[in-house]
Amino acid sequence: MGPVSEVDMSYSMDCYFRQSWVDRRLAYTSKMPTLALSISMLEKIWRPDTYFYNGKNSYLHTITTPNKFVRLYRDGRVLYSCRLTIRASCP
Repeated sequence: MGPVSEVDMSYSMDCYFRQSWVDRRLAYTSKMPTLALSISMLEKIWRPDTYFYNGKNSYLHTITTPNKFVRLYRDGRVLYSCRLTIRASCP
């Protein structure tokens, strides 16, 4: 958790955000239990519309390389992970 501003009633936090969902259209038959997908593939598959309650703004960390990965499982399950900094208002 980063700085808390009493004046703005906001705070900042760094986190590794992970989410998983199942898209049966991506299921495959192979001996490999998982596939690591390139980040460019992330733009081509469906993703949940995620928002952060009380979020004012956020950004993805991209120093040197994007801090995210995508993994696909045989049953169509997708695991997405990224490093975020979120600035949010205090409730």
